[in-house]
Amino acid sequence: MTNRVLLVPLFSLLLALPSWAAVPSDDPEKKTADDEYSVNTFYALLVAEMAGQRQLYDVALGNYLLESHRTQDAGVTARATQIAQFIGADQAALDAATLWVKLDAENPLAQQALSSELVKAARFSESALHLQKALDLEPMLNVNFISLQGVDMTEGSRELWLESLTPLVSRYKENQALLFNIASLHQQQNNLEQALTICTELLKQHPDFYPAWSLKARLQATGQDFKGAIKTINQALKTFKQDKSFSLLKARLLIKDKDIKQASKVFAELHEQHPNDAHILLPLALTQLELEDHSAAKLSLQKLLNLHQMQSEAHYYLGRIEQYQGNDLAALNHYLAMKGGREYLAAQGAIINIHMKQGNHSQALNHIRQQRTIDNENQQAYFLMEVDILNRSGEYDASLKVLNAALKAYQDSTDLRYSRAMVAEKLGNLDQLEKDLNHIISLEPDNATALNALGYTLADRTSRLDEALVLIEKALQLAPKDPAILDSLGWVYFRMGKLKQALTLLEQAFALFPDAEVAAHLGEVLWALEDRAQAKAIWSKALNKTPDSDILKDTLLRLEVDL
Repeated sequence: MTNRVLLVPLFSLLLALPSWAAVPSDDPEKKTADDEYSVNTFYALLVAEMAGQRQLYDVALGNYLLESHRTQDAGVTARATQIAQFIGADQAALDAATLWVKLDAENPLAQQALSSELVKAARFSESALHLQKALDLEPMLNVNFISLQGVDMTEGSRELWLESLTPLVSRYKENQALLFNIASLHQQQNNLEQALTICTELLKQHPDFYPAWSLKARLQATGQDFKGAIKTINQALKTFKQDKSFSLLKARLLIKDKDIKQASKVFAELHEQHPNDAHILLPLALTQLELEDHSAAKLSLQKLLNLHQMQSEAHYYLGRIEQYQGNDLAALNHYLAMKGGREYLAAQGAIINIHMKQGNHSQALNHIRQQRTIDNENQQAYFLMEVDILNRSGEYDASLKVLNAALKAYQDSTDLRYSRAMVAEKLGNLDQLEKDLNHIISLEPDNATALNALGYTLADRTSRLDEALVLIEKALQLAPKDPAILDSLGWVYFRMGKLKQALTLLEQAFALFPDAEVAAHLGEVLWALEDRAQAKAIWSKALNKTPDSDILKDTLLRLEVDL
């Protein structure tokens, strides 16, 4: 019995690696000149096998690389390539794949392996050449490495890779995997039109190629063609009837197309087919909630609880329904039953609101302070919630103490600093406000919210109008349609005496967001322009909507206006 015969079962002990290659051929023409392995070679490979089992991959790779060069055996070299690729040793993989092709040039897997490694080395033309050789040898070869390689590429490298691959599209149009991967590469490059063209052609030739339907629909959705994407999925469902993935995609596309009613219908049909699937029940409940069918939504969410799946999500949305219907105690019980999840923090805010609505200020504070002791991951959020409770009660000095303590632990938290700046403004401490907002801007020069807040405060509370204008204009460049920034810019123009410019901006802000502060500013500009009737109309409407607005009351008192 030769060492080669012994080696075949030995390979079965090797690492669980993704395989490019099969066991080397016994074709006499492909045997190495040395037909028998030396004892040293056999021992080295045995050590490599054992090292692989113990996850000592560097030892396994080292031995295989050494023996591949010593023996010039295609099978050993194939395995060396596999190991190198598995552990991400790119240079070793390129070396092994190059030798593998030299030893076994007619093996399509060898050519593909070398093509893959050449891509990593940014040798795109050479890579495409070896990929073409692989496809000439095996026209239907699976080439999924193409799109996988593209994920980590720069945009420039991906474009060069695509240029090298483009000629292969027409040459191997029967290879579904090739066309699909090149379309995926175009998708990564945001070449939606090219990707769609390839997908459409692929589906004409191979209408039963499942992945292409999904890719085409996603491409259309990326281009905001939701109706086209839905049409694509409907076509796919004619071939793949009642396919769960396609039906789910259709429902999500319908939501993007704002057809919530039809999306809910699709989720309901899916629920009938898969009654115990929580990933169908939850979106069904959410669409029912969106449609204000609270009874149906509660039923779906209760089913989730009965399935013991997505418990926190179910409790959260049940809590929202109960709260909407005025059942605060039932809502509170649902929120308190949550054990985590994406909505957990939102639930804590809801708990605070319920306590505050019931006048339980101390209970709200105790709850949030207790949360801070048991939930280390959301400390900053709980500090901010505590500050919100104190601010709503007008306890700004207490808020400042909480924020000072929080910022000792989270010195560069922009949220905490912004909150302290707003509290400082309430306390009339403009130096602290300016210090905190400037600190935020030093950390985040493009923070439009901080730029606007500082600019507005300078415009409203100081004579530093030119400085305020620069800050607000920069904020507006960053967020051109933000009504709060438009309001600030209008206000600084008003303070500069540029009433016409102020009026234009404040009217834009009011059209986007007619809140009490914008109404106060717009009314004051109109009042200064002698349009007293329009000013009074705006103030009256705003007061009816928000009768407790301090800024409206202060404006009317300052201007001695009687509505």
